[in-house]
Amino acid sequence: MLVSRLDRDLSEDYDPAAAMRERFVDVCGTEIFVREWGRARAPALLYWDGLGGSGLHANEIAPVLASRYGLHVIAPDAPGHGRSPALRLETYRPSVLAVLAAELLSALTVRRAAFVGFSWGARIACSFGASSPLRTTCLVLIDGGYLEWADIPGVDATADLETCVADARRDAENDAFPSWEAYFASERTSLGRWTPALEEAHRAMRKEAGGRVVPILSPEVSGAIRYGGYQEPVAGTYPSLAAARAPILLLSAPESAEYQAAADAAIDRFRAALPQAVVRSLPGAHDLVSHAGPGLAEIVGEWLAGAAGV
Repeated sequence: MLVSRLDRDLSEDYDPAAAMRERFVDVCGTEIFVREWGRARAPALLYWDGLGGSGLHANEIAPVLASRYGLHVIAPDAPGHGRSPALRLETYRPSVLAVLAAELLSALTVRRAAFVGFSWGARIACSFGASSPLRTTCLVLIDGGYLEWADIPGVDATADLETCVADARRDAENDAFPSWEAYFASERTSLGRWTPALEEAHRAMRKEAGGRVVPILSPEVSGAIRYGGYQEPVAGTYPSLAAARAPILLLSAPESAEYQAAADAAIDRFRAALPQAVVRSLPGAHDLVSHAGPGLAEIVGEWLAGAAGV
């Protein structure tokens, strides 16, 4: 049963940019919190955010994609993120979550969709395209889907789940802020731009606990996601994606000097394996969704309308 916060149906004269709709959707026995923009019968675009994020991170790009490009944007909170409950830790493999994404589309009576994934979400996008080619119109990978954990200096991609969770617990201790003001100030400085929409989106990634502002994503789920990535390298999806020949757009951001050589080699590997892919480098940093904002939506929308024909 689908439970919606909004009872209003989308009528023909509804302005798709006027409002965001929110609801919980029952998918495979769990509830996924979903935000939507645009007409329900329009061509669908599924947005999957990065590690620790939420569907609300699309709140600057989704209205543009809906109003200017006529798309129905669907942005779930991944399990254990935002308002969606966590799943069993063994669930956090890209292939399993890709099946969950397909079931979400089925629950929304969406047959096919463009899949836009940011960072970790790009891994899910690649698994979705590889396992559900008939449901994939195209893939847009926002600074993700090319760099493997094993490519990163100092990462032990053979670590077990317990080690990954322990590492995530240590990382979480360094990712807490004494107040919302301190957290927002840090994000504002990091991004170099700030808007009410960005504040709303970044607030949705955090909660108050023990007198501090901490990630909603638990160390257990964070560690399970990393372990899942170790077990299922994204390059393993490339042969199926190449065979499916679905259009692919990779938008990459500059890496730090420490990791740029590894990133460049990974992009070369990506190009060689997926000759149908278009690769563009954008200025900014890893979080292009926040850095580029509505400008990113225009790049994606124009490509979807042109090369991808969506």
